[in-house]
Amino acid sequence: MINDKRILSIVLARKGSKGIKNKNFRFLMGRPLVQWSILASYYSKCVDITVVSSNCDDVYKAFSDLRNEFSCIYGPKLTDEKLKWIQRPDELAQDLTTNEPVMIHAVQESIQRFDLDPDIIVMLQPTSPCRIEGLLDKCIEKYNEGGYDSLISGIKETPFIWQFINGEWKFTVDKNGCCNRKMRQDFLDHEFIFHDDGNIYITDKDILIKTKCRIGKKPVFFEVKGINSIQIDEEFDFNLIENMAKVLKLESLI
Repeated sequence: MINDKRILSIVLARKGSKGIKNKNFRFLMGRPLVQWSILASYYSKCVDITVVSSNCDDVYKAFSDLRNEFSCIYGPKLTDEKLKWIQRPDELAQDLTTNEPVMIHAVQESIQRFDLDPDIIVMLQPTSPCRIEGLLDKCIEKYNEGGYDSLISGIKETPFIWQFINGEWKFTVDKNGCCNRKMRQDFLDHEFIFHDDGNIYITDKDILIKTKCRIGKKPVFFEVKGINSIQIDEEFDFNLIENMAKVLKLESLI
């Protein structure tokens, strides 16, 4: 909760993967991948309830193992109050299913089954497992402080963008041309490109339900850097995160 607003955090982890087989429960630094997002949510000082939405038995096992771990530390009552499972219908777990209908389903289930009518919705994806140094709470605090209705995390990049248009590669953003472009240090904030990295989304619940979109009319972008910005899209990314964690002497990804 923040400023008397209740926060529901949803971890989305469907069965199947078109890229890396079984990636949501593949092990990363000693844990199934999905557990890192659950941990970030559970240990947030702002999140009231964490729900995991999935149709996958292996994700459910990873969820149950973590719930048992929490129960041994904090007791079963507190664990059950803060961590819930939502069985996702298979029709909401297709390759082309967008996140919004799944989020809305989880919100509606939380209201009906858990007596939680949240004000703010957080959405976390297992494929962005790194949220070190309290990243989630920093995002929630940023969202809250400016009267925003949504938040997107991502990476700040220079606008040195090439696009393949009508059979030709074109340098499309900096109109000075690729060999007469500004130096990075000459760019003003509004001239940078900000890439949505899929790590953290925060949305006003009423806007999500009304518009069926997780991004409102007054969003804020939260810049992430380094290991927090890595998405697992290919096999190499598992090794990249583990090796970066060794260099940074990290024992945890939250």
